[in-house]
Order: sequence, then structure tokens, then C-alpha cells
Amino acid sequence: MIVVAFVMGMNAHSQRLLERSVDLHASHVPLAKALSLVAADAHFKLSYNAAALNGDSLIDVHMVVSAERALRSLIGPDVRFVESGDHVILVHGAGPLTGVTAQGRVVDAQTRLPISRASIYALNDREATSTDAAGAFSIRVQMRGERSGLLVARAGYNDTVVYAGRDGSLGAIALVPREKLPYMETRCSYERCAVEDLGAARLLVPAERLDASENLSLTETRKVQFSVWPGIGTNGRISGAFVNHASFNLFGGYAKGVEGAEVGVGVNIIRRDVIGVQFAGVSNLVGGHTNGVQFAGAINHTMRSLTGVQIAGFGNTVWDTLNGVQVAGGANIVKGGMRGTQISGAANITTQGCDGAQVSGGFNVTVKEVLKAQVAGAVNYGRSVSGSQVAGGINVSLEAVGGGQVAGGINYARQVTGGQVAGGVNVVVDTVFGGQVGVLNFARVCAGSQVGVLNFSDTITGASIGLLSFAWRGYHRFDVSTTDVLPLTFSLRTGTRRFYNILGWSAPVDADERWGFCYGFGVEPWLGSHSALNVELIAEHVNEAPEWIDAVNILGRFSVHYTHTLGKRILLSAGPSFNLLTSAWRDAETGAYLSRIAPEAPLIREMINDQQLQGWIGYRAGIGLRF
Repeated sequence: MIVVAFVMGMNAHSQRLLERSVDLHASHVPLAKALSLVAADAHFKLSYNAAALNGDSLIDVHMVVSAERALRSLIGPDVRFVESGDHVILVHGAGPLTGVTAQGRVVDAQTRLPISRASIYALNDREATSTDAAGAFSIRVQMRGERSGLLVARAGYNDTVVYAGRDGSLGAIALVPREKLPYMETRCSYERCAVEDLGAARLLVPAERLDASENLSLTETRKVQFSVWPGIGTNGRISGAFVNHASFNLFGGYAKGVEGAEVGVGVNIIRRDVIGVQFAGVSNLVGGHTNGVQFAGAINHTMRSLTGVQIAGFGNTVWDTLNGVQVAGGANIVKGGMRGTQISGAANITTQGCDGAQVSGGFNVTVKEVLKAQVAGAVNYGRSVSGSQVAGGINVSLEAVGGGQVAGGINYARQVTGGQVAGGVNVVVDTVFGGQVGVLNFARVCAGSQVGVLNFSDTITGASIGLLSFAWRGYHRFDVSTTDVLPLTFSLRTGTRRFYNILGWSAPVDADERWGFCYGFGVEPWLGSHSALNVELIAEHVNEAPEWIDAVNILGRFSVHYTHTLGKRILLSAGPSFNLLTSAWRDAETGAYLSRIAPEAPLIREMINDQQLQGWIGYRAGIGLRF
């Protein structure tokens, strides 16, 4: 007599069926009843051959243990457990083996039409076959005692366990279609959800092996296995159902999982999870989670989360979260969040947040927040960066950077704490705390100083040092002045009181028709609410004729003048200056110096490399308008 005890699970559990906890307390109950109680408490179906057990024997049951330990205590060590979907199947190992050819047909329980490509798995010897177009099958099985169990399964149907007698005839085996829900939720968030969806797996694994993996949801374990090619090895036709503790693959391997170590010269393909270490000459492909270390000559690919380390010659990918380290000669890609470190020769990409660091010879991209740092030879991108960005080319953060930016080319962020240093351009859309150093600096608010060729800001608290600086709420002043050399000069001062630039032009108004243009910089320390000093250094080209003179004739002027403010905007200023004229303007025939700017008896008169240097004390006075 064959007995199959079915106890339907109330809830879906993520752990293995046999790992579920049971709490049983019963006295003087038959063994068959005790087995049913274990299945009911663990919420799975239990299938076994009643002829192999003394189900009427009375026992006492008092235990709070896992389902596996409970079953083992009831039936002893000579029974193997096989998980398949929501089934636990008891496979009896005692007794002599007898070879029998089992034959039958698999049909739809509702339409009675044949089901092709259904999988038939012999539980005793772990062999498998599949049905033909007519639903028929024939398989050689090893029988212990009077019965031999076979698992019959097809994707889309509820699987079943049947037992072949010594004649091997099974007749028609009806599979019940699974209930079709009115709607189906997305199985996973990605285009490819299982390792069998990958092109490499479909290319390397025979279609028959893929069908068996899709049909059979069972889990077998093997201490050691060896494969020559995916599906060709010691685990036979159902290698995709085995979790191996030690796995050795020549050109490639295909298994359900690894709990230990796997070594392959070619490609290692794992349908579910890896717990341990994988070594592959070419690639490791994992359809589930990886908890351990992956080494590959080319590619490591985990389709769910990875906790541990990936090291590859070309690339590492994790389609869920990474908690660990990726090292690749090419690229590292994480489609979920990352907590750890990515190191690559070309690129690091994280489509969610990065709680860690990215280091790349090429570029780093994090779509959301970076909590530590990004270091790249070319480009860094992060929506926000709590730490620093360092790049040979460009740093970009659409929001805030908390630890500063350093780039050989361009820095861009909405807000920066820690400052920006760039060989080219610094741009902060909002506020930079700590200043900017670059060729071109731009910030709406600079809580610090700017040092560059061109500096622009709305508001700046420190100095703006450069060839030209402009702050909308900074220092702006227009002056009309006279000096001992040029009687009428128009000048613009812009920047900050701590450092401003001077641009000026002197008009030809006297008999000598001198004119000139100047550039300089200065500072304005306050002496009181209406008075200040202006300390300035200016270089002015003085043209001592109406037409352009193609010769050096530059007047350097260091001046300190007092400035008094009338009201809020009118400025009166005057003070001495030290003038130093450098002139190479000479008569072409006689070689005589032609400049007449210096007085007849200057304080300094020197000749350096055919240029005449003359120094004297002069003055400057003017009226200005602050705006």
C-alpha cells in the first residue's frame, strides 16, 4: 500500500522546508500520525512509501526542533530527504537494489491531453528523463524492496510522486494545472530574473537540462561532484537540482547551488545561491545570492545580492545589493545599493546609493548618495556625496558634497563643504564653504575666498583674488583721478575690500597728448565708518604720443591714499605713490631714450638689459562713486 501524506502550508517561508521549526507533543500515537504532525507543523507536504515503514507502531513525541531533526528521530538514519517545491519526499535506502524499467504517460488532469517535456526523476538513483510529444516516457530505475519512487513534474503543474512496482507499469499519470491568478506581480525587478535567462547559460547548458531545472523544484545535495561540461558530470541529467559542497568543473559546470568551494577552468553556472568560494578561469554566473568570494579570469555575475568579495580580470556585476568589495580590471556594476568598496581600471557604476568608496582609473557613477568618497582618473558623478570627490577630469554632484572636490578639469555641485580645487573650472550653484581655487570660479555664495584668473559670485565673505573678480554684492567703485604723470584717469575697481582689481584708461588732455591704460589690484582696510586706506599696485602703459608706440613704456605705481566717504556713495581720495618707470622707447638713429615722464632728478636711475629704470615719488587724487 502506498501512503502520501499531504499537509498544505499556510504561509510561504524563505528558508528550506527542513529548516522550519516544529513543536510537537503527543503520546501513544502511530508513527504515520507523528509524521503527519511534523509535516503539518512545518507547513509542507510529506510523501513516502508506507510499505517501507511500520506506520502503526505507537510512539511518544515531545520535541521542539527543526523538521529535519524531527523526521530523523522518527525514521532513523537510512532515509534520504528530498525537497521539491512544497514537498518533502522520504527516500528509503535499505534493502537490495533491483533494476526495473518504468514506463508511463503524463497527461493533463483536466483535458487528458499528453504533456510533453515533463521531467521524471527517479528518487533512488537520482536519474531523470523527460516525456516525448505523446507524453510517454521510459526510465531505468533501481528499486529497493517492492516499490521505487518517481517524482513527476512540469512547469505550470502541481508535481506528484508515484511509485513503480516490479512490473514497471505506471499507466497514465495526471498532473493538475496550477491555479492561474487573475493578475501576476512582477517576479523580479530586472529584465533577466534567473541564470537560465542569460544568453551564456542558454548557449552552454543543453535544453533538456534547462527543462529539468525549470520543471523540478527539488533540492539534492552532493559532497563532491565533477563536471566536464554543464549537465555532463557525476550529477547526471539533473545537475541543476544539486547543491554541491565541493565542485570541480573542467570546461564548465551547472548546479543549483554551492555550499563550500567550486573550481572551474571555464564557466561555473549556479542557479540559486553560493555560500563559500568560486574560482573560474572565465566566468562565475550565479542566479541567486552570493555569500563569500568569487574569482574569475573574465566576469563574475551575481543576479541577487553579494556579501563578500568579487575579483575579476574584466568585470563584476551584482544585480541587487553589494556588501563587500569589487575589484576588476574593467568595470564593476551594482544595480542595487552598495556598502563597501569598488576598485576598477575603467568604471564603477552603482544605480542606487554607495555607502563606501569608489576608486577607478576611468569613471565612477552613483545615481544616488555617496557616503564616503569617489576617486577617478577621469570622471566622478554622484547625486550627493557626503565625503570627497577627486578626479583627473571632472567631478559632478547634483546636490551637496560634504568633503570637498579636487579635479584636474571641472568641479560642479549644488553645494560644497570643504572647498573646490580645479585645474580649470569650479561651479557651485548655491553655497561653497571653504573657498575655490581654479582658473574660473563661480559660486552664488562663497563662504571663504576665491583664487583664480576669473572669479564670479553673488556674495563672498573672504577675498576674491584673480585677474578679474566680480561679486554682485561685493566691492564696486568708479573713480575719476589725476596723477603727476597723467592728468585724467577713469578707473573701475571690482572684487572685495580684501582684494579688488583695477581697470583704467587715461585720456590725452595735455599738450604732450599722453594717454594710457592700466591694470592693478589693491586692498581697502577701514579706519572708521567713513574713512579708509587704499593700498594699490598698478601697472600702466603710457603712450607718449597720439599714435601707438611699439615699445615698452610701463609705469608701475605703488600708492597709499586716504579715502573719505561723503554720505553713502561719494568718495574723496588722495595720497602719495612711488613710481617706477621701465622704458625701452629709444630713438632708432641715436639710441637715446625718449620718455619724458620721470622728473629730471629721479630717486632711482638704472640700466638693466637696455631698459631704463627711473623711480620717484608722485601723487594721486580723485573722486569716486561706490555702487
